[in-house]
Amino acid sequence: MSMRILIVVLVTALPWGVAEAGAQDPPAAPAPDERGFGWRNERPAIIFGEDVYVSLRARIVFDWRGFDPDVDEDTYDLNVARLGVKGEITRHLDYEIEREIDEDGNWEDWKDVYINWDTFDPFQVRAGRYKIPFGFEQNLGRTEIDFIYRARISTQLTPARDKGVTVYGRAFGRGLTYEVGVFNTDGDIGKLEEPQFEPGAEDDLGPTYAARVTAAVFRPFVGEEAALRSLRVGAAYTTGNLPEGLNSLRGETPYGYDYFEPVYVKGRRQRLGLELDWTPGPFGLRAEWIQSREERQGQGLGDRDLSDFLGTGWYVYGTWIVTGQDKDDNISMRRSVLRGGPGAIELAARYEELGFGSASKEGTPLRNPRADHLLENRDRLWTAGVNWYVMPHVKVVANAIHEDFEDAARTPLSGETAFWSGVFRLQIVF
Repeated sequence: MSMRILIVVLVTALPWGVAEAGAQDPPAAPAPDERGFGWRNERPAIIFGEDVYVSLRARIVFDWRGFDPDVDEDTYDLNVARLGVKGEITRHLDYEIEREIDEDGNWEDWKDVYINWDTFDPFQVRAGRYKIPFGFEQNLGRTEIDFIYRARISTQLTPARDKGVTVYGRAFGRGLTYEVGVFNTDGDIGKLEEPQFEPGAEDDLGPTYAARVTAAVFRPFVGEEAALRSLRVGAAYTTGNLPEGLNSLRGETPYGYDYFEPVYVKGRRQRLGLELDWTPGPFGLRAEWIQSREERQGQGLGDRDLSDFLGTGWYVYGTWIVTGQDKDDNISMRRSVLRGGPGAIELAARYEELGFGSASKEGTPLRNPRADHLLENRDRLWTAGVNWYVMPHVKVVANAIHEDFEDAARTPLSGETAFWSGVFRLQIVF
């Protein structure tokens, strides 16, 4: 890790460590007429009044990894290093600006840069660069998920961030939520990285339209303390254009190996997603299914249309906070390690699959990117983990991951289909 990033982390963390060690309660909210440096949402902030403030934010994540069999991958990874600000201009407008920092301390990609109008709960508007409303786990922050790595469908089939405008809202006390947006292209995950046949073909990629709706289906029928009250289900959809070329989505392991290379596509890319989220007390159950469908117009011999290219996957996982905190309450900490307590300890286990192939199953399957019947490859993963919330804003995670591939010729080590890996993470978020 570069000295520059280390200094940033220490300077940012110092006031939090002092506050945590010397106080029994989080900093009190400022009075409405308070000005200057204070606290908002348990974060340091510059306060200009009751409805105007700038909250300072930082995220730093380090990973240490091991593999069996051994593969050519780095054992250390600075996974996330970000600085940003978040705040309110009035009670009607809020905003967020966040940017990545590389291992040498240089500025890299912009992440979230948006402004939000939220006067009315049923009708709100967001504009700027942010995550397209598709994918339950993808729309959680990287430091908010329950495992070190997101499920494969969340990293390979969802769009992630792009520039756009979204109208969204909630009703019945968040019993029903909706999001509808239009975006410049198909997001960071769907962006074009492969050759196109004609210069300027990337102009045919956008726009992408997205919609997502979720509902707490049992909330109207059960009491405040009922376990089923927190059960939510949802559905989402995107559609956009694909220029001609090797521009399909791809299959990639958590460590960056492509087990299914892009194929030739042209036409439309569509996604459909279904989700479930249930957090009764200290337990959590989450599941998601996503399918992407990409047209291959004129990509066969003699400009023949090929069957659609499909990416299909799902995951299901459960969590249990053994120290008893409520999973639906952001895992509030009764006593952190600095106060002589255990913090919060959570166990987690997940099973997932992601496979790629063609809609057509006729004839001999081939690996050729112009084959009508593509030979499928599928990655199946088990992940077992422990999350230790050491103190507010500090989390330690350990995961053991087992991967099993369907096609022995397309794995990190040709001929080997099963792999074990272990990952340890230190995460600091303010």
